[in-house]
Amino acid sequence: MNEQNKHPMDMLKSHLEKILNVIPPGSKIYFLDYPLYTNVGDLLIWKGTEQFFEKHDISVKARYSVINFPNELEIPNDHIIVFQGGGNFGDLWKSHQRLRELVIKRYPNHKIVILPQTIYFKNKNNYNKSKRLFNKHNDLHIFARDKQSFKRLEGFSKNIYLSPDMAHELWPLKTTANPSKNVLYLLRQDKELNKNVEIQPDRIKVTKDWINLLTTKDKKVVQEIREEYKRLGVSDAASWIKFSDYLIDKAISLFSNHQEVITTRLHGHILACLLNKRNTFYNNSYGKNVEYYNAWTHTVQYTTFVKE
Repeated sequence: MNEQNKHPMDMLKSHLEKILNVIPPGSKIYFLDYPLYTNVGDLLIWKGTEQFFEKHDISVKARYSVINFPNELEIPNDHIIVFQGGGNFGDLWKSHQRLRELVIKRYPNHKIVILPQTIYFKNKNNYNKSKRLFNKHNDLHIFARDKQSFKRLEGFSKNIYLSPDMAHELWPLKTTANPSKNVLYLLRQDKELNKNVEIQPDRIKVTKDWINLLTTKDKKVVQEIREEYKRLGVSDAASWIKFSDYLIDKAISLFSNHQEVITTRLHGHILACLLNKRNTFYNNSYGKNVEYYNAWTHTVQYTTFVKE
């Protein structure tokens, strides 16, 4: 297909293949920091990542999350340590950064790859401390999800790259129903909430966030899996992979039932793009969303970004 005739989402998906320059096809890896929690955006990243690994014959020998990474773990020298991508690189989501820092200290001679991340530090001292630590590693490779993050990574490593989010590997996704409702408002309610954004509250009848996809029974299952994985140090994540697929299917069903999505969540926007669905996109608290839109998805049809 002529490059000019390619769908923008095809282009973003093909861009991910540059990761193979760092994690070649046929590699053996230990995969760390997969999302053992219910943020569907991070689950979409993970699902896209696993699909990418399978497509390129990249063998995942073990998987560990923040809550069950062992105190002692011997990793063969010929295995690459790979971290999940996302938006938790920095001091806003501290447990994930602590795991990265621990592993970088503990495995100075292994190749370590951090898949596409948004970089954000509130505290300059934390930023400088991480930079000094990361810069000491002999073979560290970091992918940034946007140009601002790429600039912030200067001095962290000599091996810095720019890449779209791993969820783009899922393109295209199919809707599961004809839309019976008009607009879905998917609005984040956590520490990345942008308090400056007002989305015509008089028009909103129902707002949702990822947590609203879970029933009481679902929450119980999540807690049971987390406790089991922490207690036993589970390294294959099989039951969580199955449950995360169930949550993603619920999200796809929710989006499919609406004609349009209005969202402050990056992966509310990305999921709408994966489904080729009209969406309106607002910023988060520190500019992650606008940076991503400007870097990658501004060319995607049916997408509008609303500036403050």
